[in-house]
Amino acid sequence: MKWFFRWFQKGLDQAAQEYVNNVPQQLTAHEDLGINPLRLRIFRANGGTVIETRQYDRNDREQVQLHIIGHEEDLSHSIAKIITMETLRQ
Repeated sequence: MKWFFRWFQKGLDQAAQEYVNNVPQQLTAHEDLGINPLRLRIFRANGGTVIETRQYDRNDREQVQLHIIGHEEDLSHSIAKIITMETLRQ
């Protein structure tokens, strides 16, 4: 049974080493893109839905926008429009 634990431990060590070797490359690629995430918060309200967007601009100022979507509007289509508008605004 000891051979199994040695074999299993060796596999874990190799997997951990591969992960450690690949993490810095992934972080470098992300930092080079200069991406600021867009955060969405969705609230239910009487008569519709309120979408709050938060994003940091190039000067590290937080930009907060509120969008109101009525019950008669398609929620998924409206959220897609909001994401597009906020992305273009950046």
